[in-house]
Amino acid sequence: MQDNKITLPWAAWNGDTQLQLQSAANWQVKTYPMVDAVELEEEEIASAIENPIGTAPLAEMVRDKKKIAIAVDDLSRPTPTAHLLEFVLTELDHAGVPSDAITVIISLGTHTALSKEQLYKKMGKDIVDSIRVINHDCRDNLAPVGIQVGKTDVLLNKDFLDADLRIMIGSVVPHHFAGFSGGAKMVLPGLSNLDSISWTHKAVMMGLRSKPGTVENNRFRAEFERVARQAGVDFCLNVVVNAKREVAGLFAGDLIEAHTKAAECAKEIYATEAVENLDVAIFNAYPKDTELLQVENAFMYMHTVSDNVVRENGTIVVASACSEGLGEHGLFEPETGVLYRKPMPKRFLKDRNVIFFVPGVSEEEFYQVYWKGYHFASDWETVVAKINTWHSDGAQVGVFPHASVQINVAG
Repeated sequence: MQDNKITLPWAAWNGDTQLQLQSAANWQVKTYPMVDAVELEEEEIASAIENPIGTAPLAEMVRDKKKIAIAVDDLSRPTPTAHLLEFVLTELDHAGVPSDAITVIISLGTHTALSKEQLYKKMGKDIVDSIRVINHDCRDNLAPVGIQVGKTDVLLNKDFLDADLRIMIGSVVPHHFAGFSGGAKMVLPGLSNLDSISWTHKAVMMGLRSKPGTVENNRFRAEFERVARQAGVDFCLNVVVNAKREVAGLFAGDLIEAHTKAAECAKEIYATEAVENLDVAIFNAYPKDTELLQVENAFMYMHTVSDNVVRENGTIVVASACSEGLGEHGLFEPETGVLYRKPMPKRFLKDRNVIFFVPGVSEEEFYQVYWKGYHFASDWETVVAKINTWHSDGAQVGVFPHASVQINVAG
């Protein structure tokens, strides 16, 4: 439908609000949503955990186990972790596992450690205050697993390896080169050492990648799964969220089998119409809009459609709350990241006008990450003014409200 109002979901983990924006009078605005899905009922979540794919039920697996490790993803992922942890912890409690036998590990890769306040957001105060929770450190508390990627030794989180039952909870959303996030990716790079994480990203630069939304014949994901199998992952909860970051699909059980089912569900929920020759496209980074270093996820949809989604000399707007500011990333953080490079233009954006609406960061921070030829805006009025300058006769505007997870799966 066409409308001159623009509504963007906004600020994941920091209010999860609806941002209302006014378009210019001579814009014709159309929103292109993903298919989406309703939230699962409590009984459906419980059933998915009690009837896993490819493994025994968790209640059986936990018998006689003394140390339980649960790896969960961080705030850069949309997983409603607190809700799912409640189900898992209830299962463990019914099996007689004491709370002091459980360690929750934030599967950070090279991302920044979560503060106590951020842990409360992710897992809820009651859980954080009642069990041991640690942030993974890619430089410390590591142990070898007897496997390499390329010629690089893989070291993994020692607390995870020391456990005799290893559980993972993560969301399955489109990923630029692993097809989908979650599953084995929570081990490598999530629980790995800096050198092996660096290898994965260097391999991408050398062409070891696949299209977002593709797990079949994905050599990159195959490497992740090889490492995770070696680590001895016992049970996974693979979550597919809907537009409101609610649990719309849950596939528990085997590291690979359950993740494959989750990816099939994700393709259906995140599927979006293919569009071409827009004058202006607005790509909103929600639900991965916490920080500037994650904003590139807003181009996910673009990587699954033709190069002509926006016409030549058209305009691309990237919107992100960046509620947590610039963010941290051991590989790509400005100046200190081991793979950081001076920002350059992105070839796939070609000759389009590009403007970033990122009110949570300063202009100085923005240009540490993005090329100086792109435009920065901290307020919506600046965006409107620039578009009206570039498209003075009006514009056909397409809005992609969940662009960081939206994909076109045709072909």
